[in-house]
Amino acid sequence: MKRVAALFLPVILLTGCGQKSKPEGMTARFQKLDFAIVNRETIAAPSDPSLARLTRRYAALVREYATVLGRPEAKRRLTQKADELGHFCLPCAATLYDAAKKY
Repeated sequence: MKRVAALFLPVILLTGCGQKSKPEGMTARFQKLDFAIVNRETIAAPSDPSLARLTRRYAALVREYATVLGRPEAKRRLTQKADELGHFCLPCAATLYDAAKKY
């Protein structure tokens, strides 16, 4: 019985090896939010409130990670996203430009 247990223990421990887990942390949160914004850009009307809501979430996420990103990177991300959204939602772009002024 001990030999069987000794054989199955490494098998059980190694079953998780080689499997990739979901990416976590700052990068994953930015990617998830970017994906949601791009989806809204392609299917939503400019007056759709969900795009404005996602824009506010993006600004809040940059503000949350501003110390990790650094002031220049935070400002660059906000202005870059504002430039992208300017063609679809001018109020959304204005929100991001205003947030970028703080950096």
